[in-house]
Amino acid sequence: MSSQQAMKSAEFSQSLSLRLPVLEELPKVELRQLRYFLAVAEELNFTRAAERMGIAQPPLSQQIISLEHQLKAKLFVRSCREVRLTPEGIVLQSYARRIINTTMLAAESIRAIANGQNGQIAVGAVCSAIHSLVPHLLPPFISRYPGVKVHLQEMTVLEQQRALREERIDVAILREPMANSEFAVRPIFTEPFVAAVSRNNPLARQSRISLSQIACEPLVQVYRSTNQEYSDHMFAALRKRDYELNIVHEASDMQSLLGLVGSGIGVSLVPASLQNIQIASVVYVPLAEEIEGSTVALAWRPDAMTPVLEQFLDVAEEMLDGIEEKAGFFMPSATISRPACWQTGPALSA
Repeated sequence: MSSQQAMKSAEFSQSLSLRLPVLEELPKVELRQLRYFLAVAEELNFTRAAERMGIAQPPLSQQIISLEHQLKAKLFVRSCREVRLTPEGIVLQSYARRIINTTMLAAESIRAIANGQNGQIAVGAVCSAIHSLVPHLLPPFISRYPGVKVHLQEMTVLEQQRALREERIDVAILREPMANSEFAVRPIFTEPFVAAVSRNNPLARQSRISLSQIACEPLVQVYRSTNQEYSDHMFAALRKRDYELNIVHEASDMQSLLGLVGSGIGVSLVPASLQNIQIASVVYVPLAEEIEGSTVALAWRPDAMTPVLEQFLDVAEEMLDGIEEKAGFFMPSATISRPACWQTGPALSA
């Protein structure tokens, strides 16, 4: 322990020791006693108050006497003809109502959080997901759980992994594969790759581009340090066919990559959903060959599950029904496929 921490600990202990006598002198009032008091204060009749609270009169009278003893004040003037509040009782009536109402509100809020109805959720998402999946996932979630505040941040896969470890986000919308097996992962859909080329490139005028044509072009990929597994996956189909790659530039994220492509520096293979990001200088062209696509998935820490996160995952799973028919909304002129089942388990590695 550092000297500064030791000093803070000593200050806390001293503060606590000064406050303990004060806490011990506080009256030990129970919520039950306040509810009984309010019943008598409103009925001004012990018999009716006992009936209202569903107890016999003697126990209710005993609780009122105990409350007066704790507060060291008389709360009611009792006579054979009437029961009325003392000035002290009038003051307590106002406070008691506030205490009971505040307690009820606190209980309702806690129950709502426990049921996933209230709270907040921090979501990290890769660029392409923000423009494709997020607009279809968040509206039904927010509509169903209006009491939940959603914090959405655009992040690379590496940034998402760090944020999950540090509990700065609750769930990540990212692309597989990723090497870390510490997270629970649920694949959402797999989409094809398309070629991204500059509008001035002759390839932009073709209806389809072959892998051999891509291999002859200077290539742009995302930094391997940002996400090594996905960076390798981008051009895995070319490597499998033993093409020699001419990677001339790297980008930290997909938007930067599209900027490099648009400037004519090189071409790239990108997930089809990036077609939702329309840049005047970039043309997206389908591939002539069928290759392994890119899978979008949700990832989270299994040891950090919350009711709100459970609700979020449930809404995402429901959204997958008929996802194939929604392909046009996710990515124009592309076909997507849904995993056979949702998987909760370690992330896939390359």
